[in-house]
Amino acid sequence: MSLVRFLLGLSLILAGSVQAVEPFMALPVSSGSMSVQLVPTEAVTAGSNQLVTFGVPFPRGSLTVAGLANLRVLKGAVEIPAYVDQMTPWRHRLVPALDGTSVRVVRIQIHNTFATVSPENITVQWGGPARLQNVSTLTPVRNGWHTVSSGSYVAADNVQEPNVYAVLPRTWLSLGALKGNQSVAFDATNAEPRDNPSTNDGIEHWPGFQEADRAAKNNFYTLVNQDDAAVTAPNQCPYKTDYEPWLYDRASSLFVLYFRSGFYKALREAVRASEFYTDHVNASGFFDLKPGDTKYVYAENLAYRYWLTGDDTALNRLAAIVSAQAGFTDAWTPTLGFWTERHAAFKLLANQVNYEINGGSTAAGQVTTLVGRMVTHQNGANGQIPQPTGFVDGGLYHLGSQHDGDWADSAYGASSWMSGLIVDAMLRAYSTSEDPAIANFIRRMGNFLRAATINTTDHSYDYEGALALPRYGMLSNGADGQVNFEDVEHALDVANGTAWAAYFAALTGQPVSALEAVTEDLYFTYDIGVNYWIRPGGPGSGLPAYRVTPWRKYGWEHRVSGGLGWAVLGATAQPDAIFSHGFE
Repeated sequence: MSLVRFLLGLSLILAGSVQAVEPFMALPVSSGSMSVQLVPTEAVTAGSNQLVTFGVPFPRGSLTVAGLANLRVLKGAVEIPAYVDQMTPWRHRLVPALDGTSVRVVRIQIHNTFATVSPENITVQWGGPARLQNVSTLTPVRNGWHTVSSGSYVAADNVQEPNVYAVLPRTWLSLGALKGNQSVAFDATNAEPRDNPSTNDGIEHWPGFQEADRAAKNNFYTLVNQDDAAVTAPNQCPYKTDYEPWLYDRASSLFVLYFRSGFYKALREAVRASEFYTDHVNASGFFDLKPGDTKYVYAENLAYRYWLTGDDTALNRLAAIVSAQAGFTDAWTPTLGFWTERHAAFKLLANQVNYEINGGSTAAGQVTTLVGRMVTHQNGANGQIPQPTGFVDGGLYHLGSQHDGDWADSAYGASSWMSGLIVDAMLRAYSTSEDPAIANFIRRMGNFLRAATINTTDHSYDYEGALALPRYGMLSNGADGQVNFEDVEHALDVANGTAWAAYFAALTGQPVSALEAVTEDLYFTYDIGVNYWIRPGGPGSGLPAYRVTPWRKYGWEHRVSGGLGWAVLGATAQPDAIFSHGFE
């Protein structure tokens, strides 16, 4: 038995032996302080006074609007002048007493003079003395921004970024107030610089879920064309000219890396990517590198950029994006010409983000409608989906003809990894509703994902033995819809779906050991695959050492799976393992 299987098995055994389950929402933190690092970019000179604007998220119930008067900013032991306001409250679709009654994201604006062009720390404190150095008016945030002309961007790209980035502690970001679900912060040994590929290639397994953490970091450098100086231009990521690297929301994927790592470079590249993306969203809400296709229409990264930089202009295309998504018919019927889980997931996600930002009964009602349609579909679409012998509960079954013919046109099937995108969208909807119907939906979806996973030696990795492989398509009776040896590449995102299904099964008092087991098996497949894709000698031939093929793979793996480790360990309610917080 490998080390990774032993450690994961131990976690899952503990999950089965402990009845308590960690609450989905992080507990309120009504008072405290955190150290925030201010990182100057090349636009800053020594001795210059800089406008700095940033957002700080808070777990639900931590802070009221009245409590903003007691949020102070200190440099050393001295309070400095600050503008403070609420950007977004915590919404709740089902419980009025929780709707809008606490602050989700606070905007802070200060000025800071940098003695040298190097990072400096400030302290954000709340729940204590009243703020005495209050600034009553917000200065236009973009007064502290500049045009990017470094890294892989040039001035002609017209991408803007802050002169100064505010970097928050990873232990605070991992509480989930931005993503909507909690995660496990990176281990302290996982430092910001790219790892030596020869060293990592020689490590077969990392403990716990650190294999995925290391890959999220190292593959990030490939994605932003900083893998190795010897990588030639034809082998770099063509994100400026090709739509493919943007599928699954490239910018949000980089933000998720920041939420778990607290790395400055991840934050900076995420903001830049979001800026580039929204610059290329047209007035109709479509991405101009792939016009007319709603699977490239994303609202999530806009919210993150808005919340972390305090810049209202990040939301300029939000309404257009929601409008573009309205063009996809999500309410499934057998007579629809086209329907996939992927398109339905991104429609729900865009509407959910719109609700989180803007609130209101119309936006809330739209989310409720979309969630209801998902549940109705899973329940058999009012009797429209046949249940043959061997029927597998949990999938959103639809005809192969509606899914580009990826299984027999007249057969009912569903896609495993596209269903993982549905889990992610429903998980976010759960964060502002705690809707039992969603918890039950995700639990049942896990049953489909478990059945869709087979153990086979017909896979694309150089591993002697069978690996867990999520079939691209499975028919409603459990038979093959479409199976490819490359399906092993979706092990991590499908494992995320089974992990959350296991969590909600435990949360609802219906633990399913088979879900825990398939999560372990799928993660082991992914673990094997990480080293398969490391190529230490690649730069000698102009190739990246940390291969990302295809480019969209980073998004399908890491945007949705940031909370996988939390979902597994959260079911064990082991506070000493992942839930002790220090926010320095």
